[in-house]
Amino acid sequence: MAAVVKKNKGGSKPVCKYGSKCYRKNPQHLQNYQHPENDDEDNDADKESKVKNQKVNQNSADQKPKRTLDDFFGQPKNKHDISDSDDETKSPPKKKIMQDEAASCLAGDTSNTKEGVESDDKSSTEGVESNIEDEMSSPPASPQDVKDNIKNKFLVEMPEDFYLFWEFCKSSHPSNPSDALLSDLNLRLVGPFDILSERHKGVTKNKHKRRPNFLLHYRYFYDPPEFQSVITSQEPSLFHLGYYRDDPKDPPVFVASNAPGESSKEKISPCGENIFAAVHIYASKLVKGKSGKKKSSLEKLIKGLEKEALKHSLPLAPTTKKLKDRQKKVVCPTFHGAGIVVPVDDNDVGYRPVPETPAALRAMFKRITEGKTETEREKSSEELQELITFIQFANDECDYGEGLELGLDLFSFGSKDFHPQIGLLLPLAYQLLNRSEFAKIIEAHLKCRKTLAECVDELAQ
Repeated sequence: MAAVVKKNKGGSKPVCKYGSKCYRKNPQHLQNYQHPENDDEDNDADKESKVKNQKVNQNSADQKPKRTLDDFFGQPKNKHDISDSDDETKSPPKKKIMQDEAASCLAGDTSNTKEGVESDDKSSTEGVESNIEDEMSSPPASPQDVKDNIKNKFLVEMPEDFYLFWEFCKSSHPSNPSDALLSDLNLRLVGPFDILSERHKGVTKNKHKRRPNFLLHYRYFYDPPEFQSVITSQEPSLFHLGYYRDDPKDPPVFVASNAPGESSKEKISPCGENIFAAVHIYASKLVKGKSGKKKSSLEKLIKGLEKEALKHSLPLAPTTKKLKDRQKKVVCPTFHGAGIVVPVDDNDVGYRPVPETPAALRAMFKRITEGKTETEREKSSEELQELITFIQFANDECDYGEGLELGLDLFSFGSKDFHPQIGLLLPLAYQLLNRSEFAKIIEAHLKCRKTLAECVDELAQ
């Protein structure tokens, strides 16, 4: 949607269509347009002027300096190298004015006075983001009960099959259960399993000389808060398995895989109802291409998994009734493919779709990050801003799922240019859905979102 302009009465510069609420703060825009406090209605002469000025702007667009996403939404928070991205000795920079305005917009505050912006700049850093940092400023407690210990560090409870699988691995490799699958499958137990192995004990500083953040421990680039990694591989694909849950207070709905090194890098693929099923499916695929001792060893592992699953009445099928029932509750697929589930009442209150198809959203995001002309980038950025405005209306009417959908799609798109928007959309959506644990996880992840090739081992020394 190209910029629409009107002449200010008594002035020569065209008036920005957003007036005093304009979200573009780059000097070039402020120099070219007026931003009066009160916007009058257009008259017929104004409309003619709009069209004329619009044509002039379009003809001269390519002559202006190339704009970036920051011109529309503000620069990403804590934009720096990974090596110092979790440095607790550095205080976070002040939020950009645009981020404050967008946060106010999403919260339903339409005021945009100078005093309000200045106040937000001083105090809004003490909001959700600052609270999370305060909570993480000291190491999480380590109670004697191992289940409580895991809950304190990862903010979610692990299901019973998680502990049963640890016992299964201990029976075959009592000295180092975490490596029980290494020789046969090239898989290692990680994440919350490191608490069971007591690998975390005595570790006060990681390889970056910082206190380990368990919310980031083996959290890969495309892992949303709903996904908790528990098994990783050394393969170039960075294949890993984890539990997927729709609500942090509920048990996982399935175990899934992700491989950010492959072409479908953001995809989350269900791999059964429990961890025995996921490993069984992986081993069954792998054994087909093996022979000799390697095949015999894999077959022994597969039989062991089957025996243990039968003993505890755990299904090994890739699709079960539980997974089918959950699929019926999915309100939209999302870019990562696992979809989202949010409460929807009998009046269909709880979710409304983002008014763009997934293909159209991807194209929009690509134009914003890779657009060759200012006109293309500006138009698509305004389209995204309009979607964010729609989400404000949806939140006002308790349709919290729309903000969750757009936020997760931006996250799965994989561009750090969108971190400011993700940081506004997802924490708010999770809070509104009473999923505050996920809000804390996404805030921590956006501060230190590792590159695809980097294994996120927070306990490495």
